[in-house]
Amino acid sequence: MAAPKLVLGERIRLGCDSLAHRGLGLGRFQGMVVFLFGALPGEEVTAVVTKVHARHAFADTVEVHRSAPERVEPTCPHFGTCGGCQLQHAAYPLQLRAKAAVLKEALTRRGIEMPGATDAVGSREQWRYRWRGEFHLDSTGARMGFTSRQGHRVVAIGDCPIHHPALTGLLPALGRALENAHEGVQTVHLTVGSQGREVLLQTRPSPAAGEALAVALGGQPGPAVTIESTELTYRGRQFRVFSDSFIQVNQGSLEDLYETVIDWLRPSLPGAQVVDAYGGSGVLSLRLVDEGAEVTVIESNPISARLCQLHGEMYAPGRLTVRGGPVEELLSTVDKPAVVVLDPPRSGLAPQVTGWLSLAGPPLITYLSCEVSTLARDLEALCRLGPYRLERLRLVDMFPQTYHFEVVALLRRS
Repeated sequence: MAAPKLVLGERIRLGCDSLAHRGLGLGRFQGMVVFLFGALPGEEVTAVVTKVHARHAFADTVEVHRSAPERVEPTCPHFGTCGGCQLQHAAYPLQLRAKAAVLKEALTRRGIEMPGATDAVGSREQWRYRWRGEFHLDSTGARMGFTSRQGHRVVAIGDCPIHHPALTGLLPALGRALENAHEGVQTVHLTVGSQGREVLLQTRPSPAAGEALAVALGGQPGPAVTIESTELTYRGRQFRVFSDSFIQVNQGSLEDLYETVIDWLRPSLPGAQVVDAYGGSGVLSLRLVDEGAEVTVIESNPISARLCQLHGEMYAPGRLTVRGGPVEELLSTVDKPAVVVLDPPRSGLAPQVTGWLSLAGPPLITYLSCEVSTLARDLEALCRLGPYRLERLRLVDMFPQTYHFEVVALLRRS
C-alpha cells in the first residue's frame, strides 16, 4: 500500500531516527521518509511540511515533545532563517558523530571497503573560525547578510558567530558605508589576514566600488582594510592571498588537514616525484618539498598558479615546478609520479583525471575532499579501475555548526 500523500503546510508528529546528509533529521511518517530541519536523533517533534516528493518529504521542526540530551540552544538568533548553519542545535560531539556516519554511509553505499573505524578530528575552534566570508546585498542595497535557508532572500546579519571577530567587527561600519556606495555591489568578500590585523575587501560584480568602501572604512578602529592583497601564515611562512585565490576558511584547523597528508606520506616522500593536482597557492606543496619530494603543481586558477610560483621562488627555489591550466589537460604531460595529491573542487575529478590515474598507476594517491558525494563516486571509480584500495581515512571538521566537512583519503595501488 502506497504511503499517504503529505500536503504542504501540514503539521505532522513523528520521531527522528538519525541525522542524514545536510544536517537534516531522518524520520518516517506513515511509511514516508521525512527529512527534518531542526530535529535530533531520539526526539519526537511536530514539524510543518515544506516540500513533498514522490518518495520523501521535507519539514521544519516547530515543537519538540521529547528532547535529545545532545540538544543545545543555538548561539545565533538567525539560526533556522539564515542558510549558513544547520547544526547549531546539536552539541559538538554529536555533530562529529553525525558527520562520520554520513561519510561511512556514502562510501559503503558505493561498495567501498572501509579501513576500520572512521577517524574524526574536531575543529580547534567551534566558533569564530571562519577567516573568509561572502556577504550579499539585496536589490535595494539596504540589507546585507547571507542567503536565507529557503534561498529566496537576503537575511540581514549584524554579527555571525562562526566568523572571525576581525571580520564581523567591521560589519556595522560596512553596512553604513554601503548605504551611500552600493551601486554595482551584489556581494562583498572579506578575508582576514596578517593574523587579524588586516581585512581584504572585494566587491562584485564591480571591484571599483571596493575602493570607495575602503576609503570610507579607513578611519574605523580595528584592522586595516585593503583591496589589494593580504597574507596568511602557515608554519612560519607568509603566503600572499588575493580575493580570487583559494584559501581554507578555517585557518585554525588547517594544520590538522595538511599535516595528516604529510604524516601519511612521509615515508614515501624523500626523493619521490610528486604531483600536487589542484595545488592552489602552494601551501601544502611546500610542505611536500620540506620532506624531500620533487613536486610538480598543477593549478587551473591563474591567480593561484602565479602565487604558487611566487611562493616556490621564495621558499624552495628550483624545487617546485608550477604548471598553470586544467588538471585534466596537463596530467598527461607529466612524468609518471610515485605520489599524486588531489584536492579538487566540490565537483570532484573529471573523468579524464580518473582515467589517467588508473592508467598511470601511481603507487599512492592522497585525496582531499570537501564534498562527500563526489568523493564516494571518485573513490569507487579508482578502486574499480586502478585497482586501488582505501588504506586510511580521516574526517577533519573544518566547518563546525554546518553539515560540511573535509576528508583525507589515502589509496594504495593493489
